Amino acid sequence: MTLKLVIIVVCVLGFGLMAAWFLVPKFLEQPSYEIIEKEREFEIRKYEAMLLQSVNVTGDQYSSLRKGFRPLVSYIGAKRRDGDKISMTAPVMQALGDNHKDWIVSFSMPSKYTKTSLPDPSDKTLFTEEFEPRIAAVIRFSGRTDEKMLLEKTKALLDWLQDTDYEIKSKPKYMFYNDPSTPGFLRRNEVMVLIK
Repeated sequence: MTLKLVIIVVCVLGFGLMAAWFLVPKFLEQPSYEIIEKEREFEIRKYEAMLLQSVNVTGDQYSSLRKGFRPLVSYIGAKRRDGDKISMTAPVMQALGDNHKDWIVSFSMPSKYTKTSLPDPSDKTLFTEEFEPRIAAVIRFSGRTDEKMLLEKTKALLDWLQDTDYEIKSKPKYMFYNDPSTPGFLRRNEVMVLIK
């Protein structure tokens, strides 16, 4: 193989991998919403109802996200329960619980499910949450997140909301749309707060 051919093959494979990282989340079902207002990276969205399967975990932000991800993947994969597999959705969501070490990690369930039709988990740490139609403020950003970045983006969102007539009605919820192997510049991350 000539050097030129090797370079072409590497470029094609690299482009294909980047396209996959970018496109795969777009094919996963995501919560439905309508953008009411947009200013730079900030959006006011009207979300339709959604069903969340969630788990409480303890630890720092990153380790809690990983801990919460495992039982939820096991649940949708029907590893320890009866019934069919459930399609993966995006984003993975994370919110602080009652203190700075408690976290709630959630997957939104595909829209074809209702609370009664959703398979019962055999894992009793999992619970179902119904998210009624709501208005939310969101900041969208890319990059490889850490707790410091999430706090900075949360502050930016809350600062932006101070100049509006909206009232904050929830703790921030972090939303991650890509798998961990996706390069930072291709990742879609969001911080969301419910507003009134």
